[in-house]
Amino acid sequence: MQDLFPFDSYRKGQESFIRVVNTALNHKKDVLAQVPTGVGKTAATLAPSLKYAIENDKTVLFLTSKHTHHKVVVDTLKQIKEKSDINFQVADFIGKRWMCPREDISNLNSMEFREFCKSVVENKECEYYENYRNKEKIFVKKILIDELKTNILNVDELVDKCRNAEVCSFEAASDLAKKSRVIILDYFHVLNSGTRERFFKKIGKELKDCILIWDEAHNLPSRARSLMSEHVSTISLDSAVREAGKFNQELEPEIVEIGNSLLNMSSKLGLKKNETIVSKNDFISVNDELITKIYETSSKVVEEEQRSYLNSLVNFLQIWKKENDKFSRILKRSFTRTGKPIISLFYNCLDPSIVLDPILEESHSNIFMSGTLYPLTMYEEMFGLKLPLKVEYPNPFPAENRLDLVVPAISTKFDQRNGQMYEKIAHHVSELMGIINGNKIFFFPSYAIMGKVLEHIDEETFIESPGMDKYSRELILKKFISMKDKGATLFAVSSGSFGESIDLDGDKLKGVIIVGVPFARNDLEIKELTRYYDERFGKGMEYAYIMPAFTSIMQNAGRCIRSETDKGIIIYLDERYAWGNYRKNFPEHINLKGARSYEDVKDFMRGD
Repeated sequence: MQDLFPFDSYRKGQESFIRVVNTALNHKKDVLAQVPTGVGKTAATLAPSLKYAIENDKTVLFLTSKHTHHKVVVDTLKQIKEKSDINFQVADFIGKRWMCPREDISNLNSMEFREFCKSVVENKECEYYENYRNKEKIFVKKILIDELKTNILNVDELVDKCRNAEVCSFEAASDLAKKSRVIILDYFHVLNSGTRERFFKKIGKELKDCILIWDEAHNLPSRARSLMSEHVSTISLDSAVREAGKFNQELEPEIVEIGNSLLNMSSKLGLKKNETIVSKNDFISVNDELITKIYETSSKVVEEEQRSYLNSLVNFLQIWKKENDKFSRILKRSFTRTGKPIISLFYNCLDPSIVLDPILEESHSNIFMSGTLYPLTMYEEMFGLKLPLKVEYPNPFPAENRLDLVVPAISTKFDQRNGQMYEKIAHHVSELMGIINGNKIFFFPSYAIMGKVLEHIDEETFIESPGMDKYSRELILKKFISMKDKGATLFAVSSGSFGESIDLDGDKLKGVIIVGVPFARNDLEIKELTRYYDERFGKGMEYAYIMPAFTSIMQNAGRCIRSETDKGIIIYLDERYAWGNYRKNFPEHINLKGARSYEDVKDFMRGD
């Protein structure tokens, strides 16, 4: 079969990466690849993987951590199909909850939606599902499926077409996926064992016949750990008690007893500390019969009220019963705005390989790639990979188009956070707002620090807020881009909505300033993760604390230069960036330059 690469020429590093992927596929190996923006990793993985899949009757699963990544994949597949003139089907999925056109599901989380969907389908109360399965409407369905088979559509386009036809988009996409060579999915579809089993059964596929491409794989450790973690609180238990009282009064005192057990545990915190390690036996022992009773009641709650706290309690109790040294058990106390204490109990996963092991064991090949998969050895150990092919590619863009400047003028270290320091940071921020022509983003370690600095800023700025929804984020981004000629400023958080996965190419962004070092709060959860990685690999602080911060830093910096013609400034504003033990964590291709003033920035702007 002909080469399926969709372009007339290769970018720097792209042909080499294609050869690595081909080698992995032919020998059933896994790949760990650090591939910076500009190499073209999407085409370099899709083209050889699709060719191998067609020739060997396999399926390519392209897995993303965010919905925004899907469009690039769909566009690349369209280009492959157009150039190669080969007919193949593509199915694009996001979470089933987000593909549903019903208007009465807005308050449901994904797990609650699954229970609700199952109930209304079984009771024949969902018109979209009934319409899709209605034999009298088979003609309408055939026209729709033929259109989906003929065209490569992203999931939003598919959902719109299904909504207009008044049929279930998930059912339509699932039928399409049965004969698709490429399926685009969220991590969750494969990482969650229950979802994976149901999904693969639905589309008639087996993991052993799949090639998995994990995009932005630096997100995998936290996603995998989060998936396996659960928690319960006095707030959620109070709500569970009310549900039990309404739907099953015999169950109510047993839920009250669980709540009392959690309250009794709070004595372990004492007066001064707000978190502590606990053991399995510190919490109430719950038998399988009670768990079954709670689950049955929760199903009734979901059916009638859509949302259920009893459902969440079941999930927690099931996982809490397990004995596993790859998890931590932490009790925490927090407070509401009115000062009322909240007691929470966490069962946190420490090891992402728990989730990945069965996937790696069964699948044909896995290709893990990211522009910030650094250092590769860390991810090799975290993922539990066995002799993967490891490759790193340099930044393909001209070095002269980028200024990486370390300015050791301030510090966001905890012991230096005070009014004087916030005012000093604001002074530097204001100066840079005046010097950098065009749009710029200031990334802060936290909303709290950003808020303190904003108190001293008079200029108008766009501001990211906690819990910002997709619509608000897109609205800010649209307005921000529209002001590129005049020059606008966006204040954001390193780990927030704008920290990665936004593409501001051309002259849409001229500067990124990373204020401080975005370390996670060094709480018990991080300390337990540090302990675990120390015991496993002897690199606890590096794996749990330092490198996650530098991954965020590199993702923030990566928003600025998106093509070979882009020019921009990245400033690392904190004294710690000048220290040797911090500088060593930057990838080799970043040419850091130290400065005490912004003369280099002015010179760079004059030359742009």
